[in-house]
Amino acid sequence: MSCRTPLDDARLVAYWAGDLAPADADAVEEHLFGCDACTAASTRVAQIAAALRGQLPPVISCADLDVLRGKGLTLVENAIPPGVRTEVTFARHVDLMIHRLGGLALTGADRVQVIIRVESTGDVMFDEPFAPYDAERGEVLVACQRHYAVFPRDIEIEVRAHRAGAPPAATVYAIPHVFG
Repeated sequence: MSCRTPLDDARLVAYWAGDLAPADADAVEEHLFGCDACTAASTRVAQIAAALRGQLPPVISCADLDVLRGKGLTLVENAIPPGVRTEVTFARHVDLMIHRLGGLALTGADRVQVIIRVESTGDVMFDEPFAPYDAERGEVLVACQRHYAVFPRDIEIEVRAHRAGAPPAATVYAIPHVFG
């Protein structure tokens, strides 16, 4: 059976994102209660929304790391010094690898930019102009996830500390990855 007044995808996305006013959300729920076609569409949108909420950005904050630890995930943390080529192995039993990019002068930084690229080609895979950072510890946390195994293994991460009136101070980390 088809619906005479189907809910469009934008409305369903807004519903599952919690972006609708309470009255609008109630109207969507009422419609879904009586419409199998829209309920099926809503289920697909809900699954996509749940998958996206579960995704982790490549650069995380200390608070994000605390949440991940609380979930009982198997984490491996690597202290990565600047200027030293550091090969890491992502073992099969590991859920996430956290690269602690240290040795950074971040005190007084207005913002920190993190660029992840393929070392051999220079192709940029990720560029976060406003990355979270810990100025006191002088580090940035990069979360490496198992599904990244499809990407090239020769990874280079550049961290740029931006300060008003000065060129950005850049530090580069070469981190080849091996996936077990």
